[in-house]
Amino acid sequence: MSTAGQARCPEVGALIEAAADRPLSGDAAAMAAHLATRPGVLAVLFYGNMLRDVGAAGLLDFYCLTARDADWSGPGLAALAGRLMPPNVYHVELAGQAGAIHAKVAVMRLDAFRARMRAESWDTTLWARFSQPVVLAHASDAAARAAVLDALAAAAEAAAWWAAHVAPDGADWRGAWGALYARTYGAELRVEGAGRAGAILDAHPAHFGGLHAALIAPSPAPDAAARARAARMWARRRRVGKLLNAARLTKAAATFRGGLAYALSKVERHTGRPVELRSWQRRWPALAAPVVFARLLWQRRLR
Repeated sequence: MSTAGQARCPEVGALIEAAADRPLSGDAAAMAAHLATRPGVLAVLFYGNMLRDVGAAGLLDFYCLTARDADWSGPGLAALAGRLMPPNVYHVELAGQAGAIHAKVAVMRLDAFRARMRAESWDTTLWARFSQPVVLAHASDAAARAAVLDALAAAAEAAAWWAAHVAPDGADWRGAWGALYARTYGAELRVEGAGRAGAILDAHPAHFGGLHAALIAPSPAPDAAARARAARMWARRRRVGKLLNAARLTKAAATFRGGLAYALSKVERHTGRPVELRSWQRRWPALAAPVVFARLLWQRRLR
């Protein structure tokens, strides 16, 4: 298992930097430049479906990494929420040449971000998400850039450790990383179908093939006992992950303007069935979110 800050594999570092240094254009570039002007922002990361498919519809996805919890929100409950359960999620709107640009922006401290990029972490969402290619759209200085790149390399190493332990023996890069992401998606509340992991691999074959060649292929395959231990560890993380994801969604309903409506629009888009809300649920989304998400779980519209 890996820890942020240890010596990194040069091949992995090269893959991470190649992805991180890709230029952005259009709305993504404009939003990244805007986010970089916020006080206390040390780094801006662009990731997600809109990175893989520039023609896709939806919100741009960014992470802003800060020096302190209060840098974005100011002191108070929001900063405390960000410290206890990062990240905080916000809606940011920016005037663009072709109309308003909308982004979903997750905010957390840089040191908290780095601490979660370990295979031992109970929070699987962050290292899983950032083991995928992301663009480092802004770093405040060389130290911030180095810290973020180190965290991304640690995420890749954490993901590779799990991939080696959950994939079938002898799996190629696609089989190993596909098995991993099938499990990480299963540890969250998701509405997307099983094909999402395949879409990620299809978009970045050189990246995942390179990570596999550098981190998985050179090492002996884990034996049966190691795989069994990893399976027990993952079962516990899956249970914790569902609860953590539900808590984050509920918190986002309070901090993200239109957060509940946005989450439900994803459910409707992927399932083809509308989600009806009562008038009080529309008025008080933070209070309504646990009730609504519980109903969707009962209906098996969230997994």
